[in-house]
Amino acid sequence: MMDLPDAMDAVGFKYSAKFARKWFEGKAHVIEDESKVIEPAEFVDKDTLKLDWILKIGTVRERYAHLLATGLKPSVEENIYNSRAQNILVGVLSKFIAQHNNYFSGTLDTLIECGGDIQVLHQRFQFQHVLVSMLNVLGGVPRIADKKVRDAEVMNDLAASLANFNLYAAIATAKISTSQYMRYSTPWQSCTRTKVEITHIWAYAKDSYSFNDKTSASQYLGHWNRRGVIVAYDAFAAQAASEFSAQKISKNFVYEDGNEPRPYLPPVPEQLNKPVDTGNSMKEKEVFYPVRNRDFRNWRDVKKRGGDFVIYSNCEKVKLPTPMVIDLGEVCKEYKP
Repeated sequence: MMDLPDAMDAVGFKYSAKFARKWFEGKAHVIEDESKVIEPAEFVDKDTLKLDWILKIGTVRERYAHLLATGLKPSVEENIYNSRAQNILVGVLSKFIAQHNNYFSGTLDTLIECGGDIQVLHQRFQFQHVLVSMLNVLGGVPRIADKKVRDAEVMNDLAASLANFNLYAAIATAKISTSQYMRYSTPWQSCTRTKVEITHIWAYAKDSYSFNDKTSASQYLGHWNRRGVIVAYDAFAAQAASEFSAQKISKNFVYEDGNEPRPYLPPVPEQLNKPVDTGNSMKEKEVFYPVRNRDFRNWRDVKKRGGDFVIYSNCEKVKLPTPMVIDLGEVCKEYKP
């Protein structure tokens, strides 16, 4: 396991090598999936990855375009304009207005509001995300299948750094106006109504550098030795089938692709059950070993080191072609002169 950072360096994966060393050198720390905890600074990296670089890899830009696309139906998932995102925005903004005694008029700059802290911004003003899978990062199934198992070129630095991750959207700038008026009912009520015009959003990537698995099939991270990496494209087909079967068929059928016996449909490719000898001569430099999430967890259990941490890219401020207008409705309370 400790050879992995050097192997990443050997193939020019500078970001993944940096992240791997940070994880191995850190004190034991676990970040659970979907964690909403504000992590201590030692478990946060917000300076390494740049969004413009991330968008150049594989088909990531397609997922980014989907997140920001206009003209999609309100039912389309993972889009900032869909109905679910609008409902989340109502909740996020209503909470902000409530913190200001249901009255705020002016321009909201969320990064200033959050003291420049990306973790606080994410927690308070993020409202939509889109999944970027390992397949997206590697360029899609056709490219992976074309390279096959013996070609290291299919793996890239982003895949070795983040694997699956999310692109997020958060409110950046919004014009807020609150009107106040009386309702002369019995009893009298003092009312406010707030309308918000969101003109800009923040777009960014975020992931936890952690090694949790959502199913018993442990995520495949490539075949590695101290000199580099190769990718078994069959592994990703099996992984995709596992995710599909878990959601659509039965959790009793889990497609994994190496290291331990499980039911497979179709049978697991033979090369994924064991190390791969690319030269058929058992030379050290030509033998690659499968690495999975569970290998990192097992290493942490044994060594009592291995610190999960959160990775944020920089935030890109995106001006919306048409501002989002959110009506937060009426809030009334009894008037007491």
